[in-house]
Formats: sequence, structure tokens, C-alpha cells
Amino acid sequence: MGIYKAPNSEEKKAIKKYSKLFEDIKISEPALFLGNTYKEVIFEKKGIASLIGKKKGYIYIDANNKVVEDEKTVMRLGRIFFFMEAFLNDDNGSIIKALQNEEEVEKNKTDFELMMKGFEIIEKMNKKYDIEHKEVEKVKDILSKLIELRAKTNLKLQDFLKVVQEETSKQKYFDENIIEACMPAYKEVMACNYEKVILIAKGASSYNCLKKAAEKVRKKYTIRFNISYTDPLMKVNYMMGYFESLIRAYESIINMSYNQYAKSIVNSGKTNAEFKLLELRNKKKN
Repeated sequence: MGIYKAPNSEEKKAIKKYSKLFEDIKISEPALFLGNTYKEVIFEKKGIASLIGKKKGYIYIDANNKVVEDEKTVMRLGRIFFFMEAFLNDDNGSIIKALQNEEEVEKNKTDFELMMKGFEIIEKMNKKYDIEHKEVEKVKDILSKLIELRAKTNLKLQDFLKVVQEETSKQKYFDENIIEACMPAYKEVMACNYEKVILIAKGASSYNCLKKAAEKVRKKYTIRFNISYTDPLMKVNYMMGYFESLIRAYESIINMSYNQYAKSIVNSGKTNAEFKLLELRNKKKN
């Protein structure tokens, strides 16, 4: 489910003095903290305004739509809502959307087979494009292991979502008890993510040359309009570029040991809460 929605009329009235022009406002479902319910309010700039200054602002309101001012409470709430979104949100890019159905699993296998054919085509040109056999074999091995890891990740995701469903069905509101109960299964899922990134990083020195080779071969006049050649080569080109982008995006993780990464996962809620505290919205002056 999506955990954020547009504010109702009463909520709009309560937060009016905290909002600015050209902003979208969304309010979370309530969460429980020390016996009381709270909601997270996110102010997000839209359009051209998003290019100037801070893009987001936050406040927290209680069941009476009163704004929370105590910093310690804000910190605890920031952590709760970080994990609430991580565990329950089903928007694109969420952990729930990462779970693949049978159709998506089959597509992965089809893409894998297409890339294998692309590599075969490139290897036939290995002398002309200076592509060593070991480079191709290294990347093929990485791709094979990624397919296996994808299946493992799917199982871990299923286990995690089952735990989340069980824990959230026990009580009306999301709270810190749910976070702690779900954390072991969540760490298992994130461990798969770490394994994926580290595995892909092992081929960092090979992706660029294979990407360029795939593009050069694809543009050859003799095969330019033959989709049995161009489709596999385009898939290789795309995936090698994707891996390069992923390595850049996850550089900090690649440089971590697993223990460091595991610690960062546990601390991610606190880290996010600290960021939100810095972005806490102040009431506008009259």
C-alpha cells in the first residue's frame, strides 16, 4: 500500500503556516509512539521551484493535528516513518516492488540468453575489437551468478514480506516493535543487495570495453538491419552501461566490508531521522 496521501481539510488548516508556494504536500498514515499516534508531513517543491534551495521539508503532527516540537520525539518519529515506508510502501522502487513474479523471472532468463548470444557475436570479432576471451567469460560468469542470486533474493523477499504481514496484522498501527520484529528478515534482504553490488563490481574493468564493442559490431553495415544480431548486441550495450551506472551509484557500499554495510542498515533509520531533523520546517512568521 502507499503510506502517503494528500492532506484533508483539517490537516491543511493545521499545517498552513508551515507550507510554501509551489509545493506538494503529502501526509502519512498514522504510526504509534509511546501510546500516541503521529503522522509525518512532507513538503516537496514542484516544477521550477524544485531547482532552488531545499527540495523537501518535514513536520510531524499528533492525533489532534498539533505540530510536534520536541527534538527527541522528532528523531524517534523520523526513524519510525523511515522504516514504515521501507516495509509497507509499494510505489515503484520500493522493496515490495523488487519481488518478481513468474513472468518477470522468465524475462530475466530471456534477457540473460539474449546477452549470451550477444557475447558470442562479440567474441567472433575479438581480434578486431581487442576483446580478450577471459573478459567475456568473466562477465558471463557474473551474469550467471546474478540469475542465481535473483532467485535467492526473491525467496528472502517473500520471507520478509510474510513477517511484515504477520506483525502488522497483530496491531492497528505501525510502531518500533514492528521494526524490531522485522529487522532480521529485512537485513537478510539487504544482504542480498550487498552481494549483488559486490558481484557486479567485480567486472568493473570489463563493462566499458564490452559496451563499446557491442555498439561497434551493431553498427556494421552487414548486420545493421538483422535483429537476430542487433537485439542481442543492444541488450549487451544496455546492461554494461547499467552496470557502470550502478557501480557509480553504489561506490560507497562497494568500499564497505559486509559488517560495515550491515551496521549501516541497522543505523539507516537513525541516519534518515537526523537528515529530516535538519530539514524540519519552521512556522512562517505573520
